[in-house]
Amino acid sequence: MPLKIFFAFILISFYTDISLQAQTLNVQINKVKSNKGKILLSIYNAEKGFPYESTNCIKIFTLNPQVGRVVLSTREIPSGTYAIALFHDADDNGKLSTNMLGIPKEGYAFSNNASNFFGVPNFKDASFKLTSDTTIVINMKHF
Repeated sequence: MPLKIFFAFILISFYTDISLQAQTLNVQINKVKSNKGKILLSIYNAEKGFPYESTNCIKIFTLNPQVGRVVLSTREIPSGTYAIALFHDADDNGKLSTNMLGIPKEGYAFSNNASNFFGVPNFKDASFKLTSDTTIVINMKHF
């Protein structure tokens, strides 16, 4: 019996240590223009595939939009360097809708509010370090 108690104590200590090391990532998305559709948020841990290839991201979140502001809070992301790409899929078709010139018809944004006049920012410009509880504020862009 004492051996079982010892192993139970070790197991509880192990899980307690893991939860104490986890950090919270809060992402506040401002300038949401409608309640329609979904906001799709992708988190990348490397330049490869950022921001177009969702198969290269480490986590995708689907959020319900609310006019004004939406907040995501997660403890699912380990410490590291990351970049976020998101868009408001207002027409709920699963992709960023653009006009004939390729200009987005739906809101989009990147961490650090990174932008590039002739395209999307690179991973380095959008990246941030997650080593403790962190809040990222992102302003949705609209054309």
